[in-house]
Amino acid sequence: MLEKRSFYEESSRVPLLISIPSLTNQTEITGNFSHIDPVPTILDLLGQQIPSHLPGESRLAVLEGKETLDSNDVLSNGMGYERDILTEVKQTIEIDRMNHSMWRSILCDRWKLNLCSGDQNELFDLNSDPYEENNLFDLAEHKDRIRDMAARIRLWQNRTGDKASLPDV
Repeated sequence: MLEKRSFYEESSRVPLLISIPSLTNQTEITGNFSHIDPVPTILDLLGQQIPSHLPGESRLAVLEGKETLDSNDVLSNGMGYERDILTEVKQTIEIDRMNHSMWRSILCDRWKLNLCSGDQNELFDLNSDPYEENNLFDLAEHKDRIRDMAARIRLWQNRTGDKASLPDV
């Protein structure tokens, strides 16, 4: 995790406020809402067809109170740089290596898993550790959770054609 290009909640979590005149029940919706979901949601709200190539899902049913986001996974990715940072900016070799690393992150309920083949993997319990200071990745009690979350990342990679190399966990 480096500079603003990180998956820390303070950097990646963005509040979303939507006003829909036809929906009169003002409510706060909890759960994880992906940045790629607003466009399909708005198209659905307008009664328009959602193009099949458009990433994301309509969350209109959530806005209407018919569904929740309780089990909605949100994935994030960091692509790394293709250029040589060391020739452009005075950096350390470690920072340059991290700049070139590809990251994938998944947020499942209260758990966040960050995977990177070029750096330390991370697992955080956001309920008990909201500032992501205690990495639980190496604790044996979380191995099944890590495998499940990593499998969800790989399903997303297969579905989207993502070719990032990630560690086997």
